[in-house]
Amino acid sequence: MILVIAEKPSVARSIAAVLGADEKKNGYIQGSNYLISWCVGHLVSLASPEAYGSKFAEKPWKFENLPIMPDDWKFILNSTTKSQFDILKDLMFRPDVDEIVCATDAGREGECIFRYVYNYANCHKPVKRLWTSSLEESAIRQGFAELKDDSEYDNLFEAGFARAKADWLVGMNATRLFSIRHRASLSVGRVQTPTLAMIVDRNFKVTNFIKEKFFTVDLDCGDFVASSARIDDYKTAYDLSVICNGKQAVISSIKRDRKISNPPKLYDLTTLQREANRLCGYTAQQTLDYTQSLYEQKLVTYPRTDSQYITDDMEQTALEMVDTVRKCFTAFSSFIKTPDVKRCINNAKVSDHHAIIPTKEIANANLASLPSGERNVLALIATRLLLATSEPHIYESIKITVCSERHEFYANGKTIISNGYKALEKAVKANFKQTKAENENEQIFQNPTVEFYSSVPAKVSEHLTAPPKQYTEDTLLSAMETAGNSDYIEGSDVEKKGLGTPATRAGIIETLVRREFIQRDGKKLIPTEKGISLIKAVPDEVKSPKMTADWETALQNIEKGSESVDKFMSSITTFTNQLVETYSSEDSNSNLSFSRPSIGTCPKCGKKVIAYPKSYSCESGKDGCGFVIWKTVAGKEITPIQAEKLLTKGKSDIIKGFTSKAGKKFDARLKLNSSTFAVEFEFDNKGGKKK
Repeated sequence: MILVIAEKPSVARSIAAVLGADEKKNGYIQGSNYLISWCVGHLVSLASPEAYGSKFAEKPWKFENLPIMPDDWKFILNSTTKSQFDILKDLMFRPDVDEIVCATDAGREGECIFRYVYNYANCHKPVKRLWTSSLEESAIRQGFAELKDDSEYDNLFEAGFARAKADWLVGMNATRLFSIRHRASLSVGRVQTPTLAMIVDRNFKVTNFIKEKFFTVDLDCGDFVASSARIDDYKTAYDLSVICNGKQAVISSIKRDRKISNPPKLYDLTTLQREANRLCGYTAQQTLDYTQSLYEQKLVTYPRTDSQYITDDMEQTALEMVDTVRKCFTAFSSFIKTPDVKRCINNAKVSDHHAIIPTKEIANANLASLPSGERNVLALIATRLLLATSEPHIYESIKITVCSERHEFYANGKTIISNGYKALEKAVKANFKQTKAENENEQIFQNPTVEFYSSVPAKVSEHLTAPPKQYTEDTLLSAMETAGNSDYIEGSDVEKKGLGTPATRAGIIETLVRREFIQRDGKKLIPTEKGISLIKAVPDEVKSPKMTADWETALQNIEKGSESVDKFMSSITTFTNQLVETYSSEDSNSNLSFSRPSIGTCPKCGKKVIAYPKSYSCESGKDGCGFVIWKTVAGKEITPIQAEKLLTKGKSDIIKGFTSKAGKKFDARLKLNSSTFAVEFEFDNKGGKKK
């Protein structure tokens, strides 16, 4: 009998259907000489500090009990899922089970989930590894035909286990160390704190940015506008405009440079999350959840990948998928004539998993019945395959220099030679109601050949220097992906370093939100006072993106077998010891505030309304007036800014993207009922009902 252990019940059911196991039991499925069961996520995890001695359970925490350095790492069962562990253990030790197949997700985390359970159960039976990038029947059959000894994935497990231990050592020790030092309850993480530091730093630059005026003089040459260089004072600009207004102008030079813009690459998880945030407003976690669900429904390939390429043995499959996508997404079928799949192939850039692409199962599925989030993400993945195999966009970059009254003016633009993939890209954006051009100020020249203009109007234009923009999940994911590597250029062969991995970045962002270090304002990610205070409290070595990115690179090297675990763990241990040695004293100047923020006045009793993890509620509590605005209404997160408007004005702005019980999207304002103070919907359309 062979025991197959998957990560989730849904995956186990897919595998069971392929293997011919259809007899449902308590916690597993049986049939055709197979037992198929599942882990329900992390059944076993690293134990907390209290497991290593009673002194680590003492409150308040003490400097003398730091650092906490386990010699023999201990594990603990998840109490809520212990029953499933017991089922797995019983199955492992059944006398008729002589082989186990690890079928958890094919990645670092999935390997750890299985091995933690296997080791905690003290099982020693031989293990094979199922490695597949799709849950299609053909992929599962091929995976079982090509099972390998799980020992071939030892490096993968070592990298995952090393990451867990590093997170534990830095997080547990730094959290206690700086909480004692600043006499406040802090939460410090190996990856979350550098990520928070990036958000706090960007917010500081935005809020402290001082706009500066500058001017240009613009010549209207009919087919295009030529502008002067930046002028810092208005009088100089005005005098130049008077000199040149209505005078002759001559094109002194036209520089042409033929450019080829290649189509975008296929999606890895991070680029998919970025695009879904930009076009649909989805959080990184929402996109991961939607894609995971599509994967479990066999509609897309494995989501937690860091590759944007496929391998050469997939060329025919990709060609067939282009044709399938055309048939399933007919609105985009006319934009691609002859797909060039070869541009998507790069064996050297595919390690564990290839790029995310749709599967042939989309032809058999009722795509219209999918929830809107899954349907939109599937549309992105499908159209990305069309885009990636489309023709290049070819154009001439043109720089024109115009002379008037011995002064030079400049115009930059382009002449399109072949639109290529840009036509499809425009249609995709329009499908998601995103019509803003990438370079909306870029001029399109038809064929600038006129050299002499007899009378050219000139005027002064006023401009303001633009501040940097607050991070969105799109731009933060991009920054996390290349953090610590100033030499990285998109599309180059320079290796990314980065904070976290494609599989963990969404969780890092959600942790920062859940712990109230950051908050969402529409798409923007804004640090809270609590988050800003934390970054003020910790030293540079704790919040350095570069150091954490270097650690992530080391973990990747462990996974590849090019770096030892001992070397990596030694660096983490040294760092932790030095941290404790340097900062084991109270900071007498510390004046940090970690109180929950108030967003306004309670309309019922006049006390403060406080931002809690799940609500904006009156500080009087449940036994007081009971006023509450829930942070999530009809599937939509209500930002502090909208909640504040609800309190001060009695209604919010129009909020887009609520979801009804029937799964339909709608837009509405939130309004306070003047007598009950309950939160209601208010619609702009006359036929809409208040709820």
